[in-house]
Amino acid sequence: SFGARTGSQQILDVLRNDEQTDCSVLRITSVSAPDGANITVSPVYDGRYLQLDASGAAAACGRVAAIIAPLLMPWFLTLSGGNKAVAFIVFAVAFILACVAALCLLLDLGRPQFAFLLFTQPTTSILSFGSFVLLASLLVGGFLVAANLLYLPAVHAPARKIAEVACVVLSVCLMVYTGVYVACVEAVPLWNNVAIPALFALSSASAGLSTVFIAAPFVRDWRLLDRRLTALHRVHLGVLALEAVTLAAFLLVAYVDPYAGKSLALLLEGGLGGWFVVGVVGMGIAAPLAVEAFMAVTRRAMVLLPIDVLCIIGGLALRFCVIWSGMH
Repeated sequence: SFGARTGSQQILDVLRNDEQTDCSVLRITSVSAPDGANITVSPVYDGRYLQLDASGAAAACGRVAAIIAPLLMPWFLTLSGGNKAVAFIVFAVAFILACVAALCLLLDLGRPQFAFLLFTQPTTSILSFGSFVLLASLLVGGFLVAANLLYLPAVHAPARKIAEVACVVLSVCLMVYTGVYVACVEAVPLWNNVAIPALFALSSASAGLSTVFIAAPFVRDWRLLDRRLTALHRVHLGVLALEAVTLAAFLLVAYVDPYAGKSLALLLEGGLGGWFVVGVVGMGIAAPLAVEAFMAVTRRAMVLLPIDVLCIIGGLALRFCVIWSGMH
């Protein structure tokens, strides 16, 4: 018998005892987990070992929390003396997303009543790190929403600035954590890809910038932010270009991995092919990249909210396609 902690992964050498008694099989070709179990078991290393994956506790957290990047972007506006209303809108959106991510984490645990064990009995696992980062993001994000919405005489400007800097650090950690967690799942070859952490982080940054661009026109005197928004558009252009390169690297790594072939075929040619080409490549990268490049070349400032909405949808489609194709 053996035990596995929620959120952990183990490689099991189930043939070892048979080898010692000289009656081992050549390899394991098929194995399944009990019905209703929130775990997966699959053969790895040519059927020599079994990969036990009890990481379902963070699957939804990864899919939703990956776009918490809006927590990162308003800091640039606020620190530069930007519009407080813009900061409030984006902080509020980010805080809501963080709450949704935490709810998904609780639901995926299977036993939400034991969620406190993630914090009272921490480990060195990636899941434990992500849980603390998500909790800290909720606390800091809630503080910033309250500080920008309510009149709090006890909260002085330096305290808000410190919270904003902490928010940047936590946001970067959360953005990177999601990709690292997915990439460390050895049982899923498509996910076990060195390009995923950078790909998810860049996609999160792109979604965060698009959220700022959507929020800006809905506040008073937003035209006073033109110079800062223009600078952010240049940043967005660079982020999208890097995301395109990273996506190509992800596909290349998956292509040369013989174990990822079936998942890659599902991603590009199967039922997810249209979602990937239209949603991820077209809506998430190509369309906003073309618009940002046009604005940079012509030096024209444009407000194209539909493009920014498409960019965010593309970021969600990226996670949906990668997670779903890897699982199937």
